[in-house]
This record gives sequence, structure tokens and C-alpha cells, in this order.
Amino acid sequence: MPIAARHHELRNRVVEAVDWKFAEPVKLIFMKDGSVDPERPTIDEFDAILRVGGGKESSLSPGASRAWRSKLAAGKAELHIDPARYDGPAFATGDRIRAIARKGQPRFEVLRVDDRGESRLILELGEQ
Repeated sequence: MPIAARHHELRNRVVEAVDWKFAEPVKLIFMKDGSVDPERPTIDEFDAILRVGGGKESSLSPGASRAWRSKLAAGKAELHIDPARYDGPAFATGDRIRAIARKGQPRFEVLRVDDRGESRLILELGEQ
């Protein structure tokens, strides 16, 4: 006998409230073989939560050497989508996201899709 979860209504209200406060418009561009996919049309504006980390500094020289000050900042970005509001095409590695409300409209590439979460569809992004 399946047991119905009683928290779904509360979870949906919390996700909606968080999106209302933190979501921003992004452009969703679906790609196939390096070009825009004609079978999955671009979504010009969709509200989702885009989080871009400050990056992690990594030394380019092996070992603990600090003689050279060459470092690489590897940024981490994620797009959090409310699956209850999204009815577009499935995401795939290589699809593109553009932050249309941010200065310079930064672009990102989908590196990984996590669609197993209960409250969010999460796209791990790399900067373009």
C-alpha cells in the first residue's frame, strides 16, 4: 500500500516563495551537434534561480610551490528550476543558458543535469 506524502503542498509553497524572491529571467537555448536544435525551440525568457560561485583558486604549479603566483579561478554555477512550472523540452549536456537580466548577459553551458531531486531540476553549468 503506497503512503501519500503530506509535505508536497508545503514544499510547493516554499519553492514558489523562494522563486518569487530569488528567480531571474534566463534564456534557454537547446543545442544539438554544436548548433541550435530546431526540434527543441529556444525559450526566450524563463524565471529560475541562477547561482554563480566565486570560484576556487587552484595553483597551476604542481606541489606546494608558491614561487609562481599563477592561479586559476574555476567558477561553479547552477540553475535551479521549479519542475512544477517547467514544461519545456528535456535538458541535455551542451545546452546553453544566458542570464539576460545580468550585466553583459553571461552565457553558460550545461555540464550535467540532475533531474532526480524532488523539489528542483538542477543544471550544473560551466562558464562560456
